[in-house]
Amino acid sequence: MDFDVTAGWDNGFGMTPTDKIRAILDLQDWKQERLAAELGVAQSSINRWMHGKSEARGQHRDAINALYIRVFSPEDEPEKTVKLAGYVGAAQAVYQFDDGAAGYVAAPPGTGDMTEAVEVRGDSMLPLYETGTLLYYSKQLPPDEMIGRRAVVRLEDDRVLIKTVRRGSQPGLYTLASMNAPDIEDVALQWAAPIDWIKPR
Repeated sequence: MDFDVTAGWDNGFGMTPTDKIRAILDLQDWKQERLAAELGVAQSSINRWMHGKSEARGQHRDAINALYIRVFSPEDEPEKTVKLAGYVGAAQAVYQFDDGAAGYVAAPPGTGDMTEAVEVRGDSMLPLYETGTLLYYSKQLPPDEMIGRRAVVRLEDDRVLIKTVRRGSQPGLYTLASMNAPDIEDVALQWAAPIDWIKPR
C-alpha cells in the first residue's frame, strides 16, 4: 500500500524514534549501514540518534516511523478501508464531502474506527504533498498538545484546515501557519488532530 507515517502517528505503542531504530537494528541482517541507506542519511546520524546525542526530527522522524511500520507490519493483514471525508484545496482548507458523496480508501495497518482520510488536490500543499496524496487522521486532541506540529484543525466557525499550530497572543488563541498562504492569527480551535499516515499518490 506504500503508506508513509508521520511524526503524529505512534503505531510503535509509545516508542520514540530512537526506540524504533534500536528495534530495527536488533533484527537479523540490519546494520547501521543498511539503516542509513534506507533512511537516506549518514551512518553518523544513526549513531548520534542511537546514543541520544541528537534527536531525529521532521522528515527523518517520518522516515523512521515509515520504515518501522514497513518492517514490523504483517504483510498478510486483510485490507481495510476508511472514510474519505473530503479534499484539501486552496489555502489548505478541507472541503468535506456530504455523507452521501463520501468514498472509501485503503486503510493503513492497525487503523482504528475513528480514522478518516482527506485527499490533497491542486498545489496548495507543495512541496510537502502533491495532488492525489492521502492524509489520514484520527485522534482529536486539545490544540495545546499540537503546538509546533502540522495538524488537521477545526476552528470555532467549523472550518477545517491543515496547518502548523502555533501559540497565539493569549491563552486559548492560536496562529495557524503554512508555507503557501498567510498566517491565520489568533483564532480559537475546537480540536487539532495529528496527521497519522501519509499515502503518496
